[in-house]
Amino acid sequence: MRWRNRALLPPAHLRVYYYGALNPDAFTRACERARVEVTIHGLKPEHRVLDIGSGIGNLAIGLIGFLTGGYDGIEIHPEAVAWCQQAITSQHPHFRFHRADLASHAYNPHGLGAPSAYRFPFPDHSFDFIFLSSVFTHLLPDTVEHYVHEISRLLAPDGVCVASYFLLNDDTRAGVDRGDSFMAFDVRHPSGLCRLHDATIPEAAVALEETFVQRVHQQAELRIQDIRRGSWWNGKAHDQDVLTVVPDRT
Repeated sequence: MRWRNRALLPPAHLRVYYYGALNPDAFTRACERARVEVTIHGLKPEHRVLDIGSGIGNLAIGLIGFLTGGYDGIEIHPEAVAWCQQAITSQHPHFRFHRADLASHAYNPHGLGAPSAYRFPFPDHSFDFIFLSSVFTHLLPDTVEHYVHEISRLLAPDGVCVASYFLLNDDTRAGVDRGDSFMAFDVRHPSGLCRLHDATIPEAAVALEETFVQRVHQQAELRIQDIRRGSWWNGKAHDQDVLTVVPDRT
């Protein structure tokens, strides 16, 4: 398979940073999982893809040899973007990567931009498919609301967005309170809209109230078509909730 190409294997320190493992197989599995996730949700070769939080290119590499419509990745980590541009774009020009220099206590503490005001550098309705894996799990409510509105702006009329969350509802909140979740979410945010794993590094991990997530999608004229429930709250595994979202401008 194309994504097993050793020339497309990121440096070891970046693999450890993103996946906590030196073994190249961990990155290969991440590429395969991302590819499966988007294709089961209807991605077609001719689609235009936006990958928000593109990291070290796991989705892009997984789609090499399949996607012809075009790919744009957005990432805040400068070294990850530079590696993807050098290793991937140089060989596959329709896969493009962009740096967003946004502030994040956890991942880009010296960032210059406010994520809650960031306008993605693309025209309206530019993308057929938007993907966010473990992005909303690191964003505070004001940024979540802004990103959802940006997704609404960027999606084509028949487009789809697939994004993962830690969603708090009666069941998951009870699991968190029992200490059953794979990660503790003991810190209640002043907004009442989420819980945090670490008060000193708010974006380290964020669990969002499901009612809030539903409301901001409605306000952004997006319809939540499906929620695949994860076991993060009762199984001690990093298995997130996955939302499939489509425009709803009727």
